[in-house]
Amino acid sequence: MKYFICAMGSAPGPALSGIILGIPAQQTERIVSVTRIQDAVCETENQEIFISLPALLGQKDKFAPHGIVLKTSEGRTTKTTLLTPKIDSELEIPEEDIRSLPRAMDGAYRHFRGAYCTGTNIILILNPEKLREDKL
Repeated sequence: MKYFICAMGSAPGPALSGIILGIPAQQTERIVSVTRIQDAVCETENQEIFISLPALLGQKDKFAPHGIVLKTSEGRTTKTTLLTPKIDSELEIPEEDIRSLPRAMDGAYRHFRGAYCTGTNIILILNPEKLREDKL
């Protein structure tokens, strides 16, 4: 499956030097330019939900000029846009290569369905449905 790869910069604390997210391209309707500034994780405007990925990950720099508009799933009428600092690339990741996250990470990382190791980086695979369900 194809994923949009987004490097999110430094993570809080010494454990990670940066966070890299994989967002399923199959669940994406389009990519848009965004002019809004958002400090909160989730805001609603004109029946549209905006989720700031830098705010979700507790990052200080929340500038996110790119929006990934998710496809509207069955039973939903509101659009959801994920705000991200940039989209670095597209990457084909075989489903069998995505590893489950340990249960100990369920709290802070509950919006991710697994991780993919490239050899030099770990890509956290976002679960957009879980993110929308939680309604942050």
